[in-house]
Amino acid sequence: MSELHAVVRTPIRVSPAAHRAEASPAARWRGGHRRAAGRTAIVTSILTMTAGWLFAILVAPHLSLSPGWRMVALFCHLTCLVVGFGAVLTVDWISLRWLLRRESLGNVLTAARGVHLLIWLGLVGLLVSGAALGPDTSSGLVWVKLLAVLAVGVNGLFLGRVRDRLTAVNGPPPWAALLAGVVAATVSQVGWWTATLIGFWSANS
Repeated sequence: MSELHAVVRTPIRVSPAAHRAEASPAARWRGGHRRAAGRTAIVTSILTMTAGWLFAILVAPHLSLSPGWRMVALFCHLTCLVVGFGAVLTVDWISLRWLLRRESLGNVLTAARGVHLLIWLGLVGLLVSGAALGPDTSSGLVWVKLLAVLAVGVNGLFLGRVRDRLTAVNGPPPWAALLAGVVAATVSQVGWWTATLIGFWSANS
């Protein structure tokens, strides 16, 4: 019995290295993926995304919805905007707090992993519901919006690769990766705001 009490009372010691590894983001998830995406996977993803984007644009003029279904498509469009853009704003806000030294880089990467799926669901939903609404492809502003959506998608793949690099780093992250992350986040904000403002303008013109 005394031996049992001794085992219970003995504190479990954790080495500082193990504590740091537990406190830092696990390298296994790598920004939402088990392995960092290689160049071939990135190129394939970009080509697949561009093909889907072109398909939506080509199909859009041939879609004709009743007023009821058009309202459903518009509701889905706005919902996807809230979900996707809201998730992006969340990550960028935490990133801004990290730049102000009020959050750790690990928190930024964890937040990015948590909303990764929401961002892509919002972006794909915007593309599909936007095609169902039948955009006027003869308008230059509409093409700017469509190109902004494509740029956001491609930039998201690049940002995921940057996140993979930052997650795999042990110790201080390299400035090159941090700068790439800041540039990608800026492109993301410009693309989302451009698509949102043009969509608002088109709906009220």
